[in-house]
Order: sequence, then C-alpha cells, then structure tokens
Amino acid sequence: MEATLVSSAAKVTQLADNIQACARRLGQLRASEKRMNGSRIVNDAGEKLDAEAIHDVRVNLLDACRSLLNIATGPTEMLKNMALIDKHNLASLRVINHFQIASLVPPDGQISISEIAKKCNISEEVLARILRQAMTYEVFHEPKEGFISHTAASREIPRLSPLLSYQLDVCLPSTLSLLDWLEGERSKEHKSAFQIAHSTKDTWWSYAEKRPDLIQNYGRYMALITNGGPHDVNHVVSGFAWETLGNAIVIDVGGADGFVGVALARACPHLTVIVQDSPNLKENAEAKIPSKLKNRVFFAPHSFFEPQSAMGSHADVFLLRHILHDWEDDDCLIILRHLIRCMKPSARIIVAEQVFGNPGKIDKHTERTMRALDMQMMVQFGSKERTLGDWESLFSLADPSLEIVGYIQPPGSADTLMELRKK
Repeated sequence: MEATLVSSAAKVTQLADNIQACARRLGQLRASEKRMNGSRIVNDAGEKLDAEAIHDVRVNLLDACRSLLNIATGPTEMLKNMALIDKHNLASLRVINHFQIASLVPPDGQISISEIAKKCNISEEVLARILRQAMTYEVFHEPKEGFISHTAASREIPRLSPLLSYQLDVCLPSTLSLLDWLEGERSKEHKSAFQIAHSTKDTWWSYAEKRPDLIQNYGRYMALITNGGPHDVNHVVSGFAWETLGNAIVIDVGGADGFVGVALARACPHLTVIVQDSPNLKENAEAKIPSKLKNRVFFAPHSFFEPQSAMGSHADVFLLRHILHDWEDDDCLIILRHLIRCMKPSARIIVAEQVFGNPGKIDKHTERTMRALDMQMMVQFGSKERTLGDWESLFSLADPSLEIVGYIQPPGSADTLMELRKK
C-alpha cells in the first residue's frame, strides 16, 4: 500500500510538472503568434513554428490535465460522477438549449430568473434549480441571488444550438436506447437504437427527409463540427494536393449545404465544385455560396443511392467526406459502384473518414473523439467507423480494380484522406 501511495504521488508530481511546462510553452506560442501561413505559424520574430508541434503541446496539456483529474478524483468517484452528475449536466443543457435561455440573457448584463421563467412558461422554482445545476459546470453565473449573467460557455450556446439540438434531442435518446437494441440482438426489426428511441421504422435519413427542419439543422450541425478541432474542414483542404489537378471538376457527394465545397473553392481557384445532396438543402446551400464563388460552386440535388447524371462522367474527383461511415457495407457498395460506373479513366475518389489502426500517429485526445463518433455511428445509424483493413476490403468488394494509391492523416485531424483510383 505504501509503495502504491509513493508511486501515485510521484505520478501526480510528474503530471503537474508536465502541465506547467506545456502551459508555459502554449502560452509562449499563442503570445508570439502573428499570422497563419498555410500549415505554418509565423511569430513576431519571423520564426516559422510547426502547426503539428503546436497541436502536440495542446494535446499533451489536455491529456495531462485529464490524467491528473482522474488521479485526484479516484476510480470510484470518477464512475459515480459519470453515473450521477454527467447525465444531469446533459439534461440541464438540453433544457437551456430548447428554451433558448442563453439568448434571453443580456450580453453584458443580467436578468432575473423569474423573468426568464415567465418568458419560457416554466416554474420559477424548477428553472432556478436547473440553472444552478448548470452553473456547476460553468454555464451561467449568479452575480446576486435570483439573477443570472453569462459566462464564456453560456455565450457560446446560441452559436452551437444546431449541434446541441442534434446531439441532445436526437442522439442522446438513441444512446440511452443502446442497451434495448443490444438486448434485442440487433433484430431485423430495428436497424439502430435510433429507431427504438424515436419509435420509427425509418432510418435517421428517411426520418429527417420527411422533416425539412431536421435535415437543415443537420447541415448546420455538420458545419459547426467541422469548424475547428479534429474534424475541421481545413484538414480536407490540406490533406490532398488539390493544386496538382489544374482546372478540375470536383463533385462533393453528400456535401450537405456546401460548407466543404465552399472551403475547397476558396482555397483552390482552379477548382469547380458541384455539391450534391438532398433537395431540402438547396435553398440554404445556395444562400451560403459567396457571390464571388457562384461561378465555381453549384448545388445539384441528388441521392447517392441513384446513378450519377451525365455530369459524373466529367468529374476529376468524387469527394466522399463523412459519408460511408453513416452506412453499413451493403449500402456503401451501392454508393461506391454508382461512382465507379461513371468514372473517366483519369478520375479518382477521395474518401475522408476516420481510420482505426492508421499507421499515422493518433494521440489520446484525437482517439477519444474518434471512439465517441464510432459509438454515435452505432446508435444513430447501425453503422461504424472502420480500420484500414475494413476500408481496403470494402473498396475491393465495390470493384476489384479500385485501390488506395495514397493516404494522409493531417496533423490534428481525426480523418484520413484516402485516394482511390482504378488499376
């Protein structure tokens, strides 16, 4: 027991020293940061700082903080907190997002809880309890009894509302139905836990297609999760040598409201991008295309379960970003074969997806994100994230002549860009 305590104390000291060193270095880098130049950051002294090194410092800091917190909490309390506290954090956040409470709080002032309760038609006493629980994870602040003001976290809620709505209103109930789905041994009646949670035989996609507000919100959700972090859209831009294509046509298959297509066109003036997705997204997508890009970015309603139109034979690249992980293998084969059948000899398919077991370096922080997304695929779609071997087998089944000719996992990215061509 004594040796264990000594070992634990040494580990705490080591982690604390690591946190201090990483925090100091991260502070220095951010203080000296002057501008972004591609994947390089140039500081005031003109020194080029590797973006991957900056990412590593940040990830090391996060991992050390998490490890230190786990040691300080202890395994018993950690599990108790997960079971007791975490679910109520989500419940209070769901209420706050649903009633748009953060938008009712003055940006730089305060508002009484009673006034919010009246506007939301909620019991003041119940609302106060919910808000005070949220304050324990630093959402809102109570400067004086009965009044709330913003914190840095609560200010972000309106901007993140599409993400919160999708995760808390759609995915959370699905997650809670995972055990029911497993107990049913993945019966043919229910393809995913989502169907049990939402009392439907529809897949999420067919369910959302009948509700334009849901599919539009999903497009906004996708845009949010790709703005920074392991799934940032810029990883697609930096993960392939688009400049080598010359004047080329890229078809962004299942491209939502065009956020990836716009990013590609903005970064690569020689590309013309055709975004394909649900007709329900057309109006929103066309409104988001900047006026100076309207001659190079176009939205074309199309289902990837249907054969490509004549334009497919002119495409130089078919981009599939976060499409195939939403579907089981049989569905993926349909999607891929529709593209393969219309590909001209020089065309290629770029698949941007997570790859478990990628020989590239995956830090704990990125893997945590990847594993969480794998769970979401399971409960929401009955699908999965795949290993490199899984992807190779899938592509070979789609067409034996289709092979991976290159792949790259950009620094800080959870996704790997796989380039596919016919032999």
